[in-house]
Amino acid sequence: MRLTKRDIVIIKFINDFGYCEMPEIMKRFELKKTWMYEIMQRLVEAKLVSHRRILHGHGVYLVTRKGAKYTDLPSIERIPIGRYEHQIYIINVYNKLRKEYPAACWVSERKLKHDLFYDGLGKVGHVADGILMFPDGKQVAIEVELSVKGKNRIEKILRKYISQLTIKEVWYYCFPAVVPVLTELSKKMPFVKIYDLIEYLYDE
Repeated sequence: MRLTKRDIVIIKFINDFGYCEMPEIMKRFELKKTWMYEIMQRLVEAKLVSHRRILHGHGVYLVTRKGAKYTDLPSIERIPIGRYEHQIYIINVYNKLRKEYPAACWVSERKLKHDLFYDGLGKVGHVADGILMFPDGKQVAIEVELSVKGKNRIEKILRKYISQLTIKEVWYYCFPAVVPVLTELSKKMPFVKIYDLIEYLYDE
């Protein structure tokens, strides 16, 4: 099978996040549904991408070991169900940020962990859900927070960010219930920006 440049970009996109659902792939590449399904079917038949059903029938695409040879990251063997919803929201945030800041470069959590790219937090302990790198050198950590259960964990993460000189800002995208909690925890940290995740994704 002869791959097109777009095929390779699709494979890299999926593997950058580990796995994706079709709606996220369609948002990223802005192709008609029928065309997108044709492309994905072709990649599945070529054994470059696999398709699995999880969580009451959700269809998920993963890159195979064969497909991963076209990327900078290894393929994943299993989907961590406990982080599934969180990961899908990260991809949606990425898709919107990409449109808002087309000149910025996105570095995914997988890339950060694999390359130890993020000096400090990437080597020990917490790794951001993503990093936006702007042409002027500014780096912004992106965090998606769905629950207030990890209040102590959030406090530790915020304290670590204080010492990260390379990170100029931290943008949190949170479920509505998390916003007031995080606002209180970060009230003396002007570098932390907080957004309602639902409003951000679905209000045009």
